[in-house]
Amino acid sequence: MPHRDKLVLEFWDRSKELSVKNKKYRSFASQFLQILLRNDIGSGDATSKSLVNGSKNISASIIAKEDGIFAGLDEFRLMNDDLKINPLRHDGDRIKAGEILVRISGPARKILERERTYLNLLQRMSGIATLTDELSKKLKNVRLAATRKTLWGGMDKRAVSIGKGLTHRIGLSDGILVKDNHLEALGYNFERVVDLAKSKSKYVEIEVENKKHALYAAEAIKSINKKTKGKNLFAIMLDNIRPKEIMPIIKELKKQELYDYVLLEASGNINPSNFMEYDDCGVDVISMGFITNSAKKRVIHFY
Repeated sequence: MPHRDKLVLEFWDRSKELSVKNKKYRSFASQFLQILLRNDIGSGDATSKSLVNGSKNISASIIAKEDGIFAGLDEFRLMNDDLKINPLRHDGDRIKAGEILVRISGPARKILERERTYLNLLQRMSGIATLTDELSKKLKNVRLAATRKTLWGGMDKRAVSIGKGLTHRIGLSDGILVKDNHLEALGYNFERVVDLAKSKSKYVEIEVENKKHALYAAEAIKSINKKTKGKNLFAIMLDNIRPKEIMPIIKELKKQELYDYVLLEASGNINPSNFMEYDDCGVDVISMGFITNSAKKRVIHFY
């Protein structure tokens, strides 16, 4: 397979779509943040209304309390287009404890009522970006990707990309991932599955749980790929298969001249305690739900 790494990026990375310059993402992020704000503010910030004069203006700073990767600035701007924002650091920057990240100024009540949402946003996205960066730097031969196990959807995926990870699919419409229940519904007829899928999306991935199905899937992919003259990109997800079992699968794929027709992903129960075991097993990508559903929030304070 020529330019394998380039194809890996094409198959599993959608970071270009996750930008506030992209109308779809900007709309999603704006609406999501407004929901967070409305849920927190409710009928109004009773404390600020009681204690703070409505005409009073203030300035405030957002400060890093830990080292890490800064993420969430663009989304922060979206929710504060009515305030003066002066960013001193930007998305993807390495930050140090004690650094001022952003200065803001405007009506006191607006700034105070949004404080918790500010911190939730920047702490969560910076936490995901930092963890992704820390893990990705340790890998030499394989790329790290997120999964669809997110709480904040595309915003979590954007944080992954800021940390130099791959986004994987943004949603169900973004490529085809054939799971076990789909295969069962079609009687594990892999050629039929691949043939149906290839007409609906350029990107087709089949999830398998053992060596036999991995080889069946690869054989079907090779057969269909010859007919479509390489118009589709195909991948096989090795789900819950440990590295010592993956290596003989890849050896057999190469022996049967199937390896060059598929990209390979390892997934399932991969976490920071075992992910390095996959670095030398021969897959192209490992995907971890941990980086979006278990990342520690980076401590960022509002002052």
